[in-house]
Amino acid sequence: MIRRITGIILGVLAFVLVYWITGLGTPSEPNWALAALIGLVVALIWPWIFGLYAVRRVRQKRQNDIDEEVQKQLAEQQNKQG
Repeated sequence: MIRRITGIILGVLAFVLVYWITGLGTPSEPNWALAALIGLVVALIWPWIFGLYAVRRVRQKRQNDIDEEVQKQLAEQQNKQG
């Protein structure tokens, strides 16, 4: 839910930014259409991009935990042998 709300906020910001850059205060239909299209795309894609980032972060953390456990077990095994 937070990702969707953030996506909507970023979409609105993208809309305003594109509209401001393309029009610089002179409203016209193409500027509205372009700004609306880019804002919609940003709002729809943001949750997906953030989801990919979150999944990669979780995988990396899991791999770090596994590596840490392996190192711990190797250290214990070496202590028992020597």
